[in-house]
Amino acid sequence: MIDVYGVTVHWVPMLSEQVWPGPGMTTFPAEHMADTEWMAARVADTGRRWRSTDRRVNGTLWWYSASSTVTGIPVATALVTGFAANPRLTDAKAFLRSDGYLGGLTTASFIPADEDLSQLADVLTSTLTDLIAALSEASGVRPRALWAIVTDSVANRALDAGDACGDRAIGSDFAHRLVDGMRRAGAPMPQPRFVDVERDGRTKCFTQRASCCLIYEARENKCVSCPKRLPSERIADLRKLVF
Repeated sequence: MIDVYGVTVHWVPMLSEQVWPGPGMTTFPAEHMADTEWMAARVADTGRRWRSTDRRVNGTLWWYSASSTVTGIPVATALVTGFAANPRLTDAKAFLRSDGYLGGLTTASFIPADEDLSQLADVLTSTLTDLIAALSEASGVRPRALWAIVTDSVANRALDAGDACGDRAIGSDFAHRLVDGMRRAGAPMPQPRFVDVERDGRTKCFTQRASCCLIYEARENKCVSCPKRLPSERIADLRKLVF
């Protein structure tokens, strides 16, 4: 068996902090994340950090980061090595960063990334179903809104890993196949959408988001790719990222 994490981190360096806990990070059994009280603590902690009293906003902000971590690790390992880090909670250790966000997960179990990604899709759907149920109860956020965030997380992380493989189109194709598999497994999530943005003869693919992180409700500006911005403004700012 190849060193799945080592090979993946070589090509996707940003993943290193998500699979190897750093100083100040707290490690714990990943299955604790499916506990409503554990999620409620994350929601409350996020509220303190953003000075927000709205559980819905706090839960959404935390999940926007956490779902990127939970999905990004199996997506990157699968795309780079052909073996996905198993996202099953009972097999994994998780760790929190000092700022309260989910730092990452590690496992010694891996899933072959077959053509239709059915095995990965089934396990990931099961894991996310448990996490979303706990977070929805703790925060009051509708499950479908949390699943929409998952779609965008899969899309974004797949594009990042596609970059590492030399072609973002590899990433968008992977995202479509994985989400198709997750929908077949019962996940009520939208299809990923992508948009090609051109600048000075160069074209780059971005996620056309279906979800909003609600950061603007915590007295911050909307994200560059926020779906609640005017499309013309969003494309103009995305164009600045094409180089």
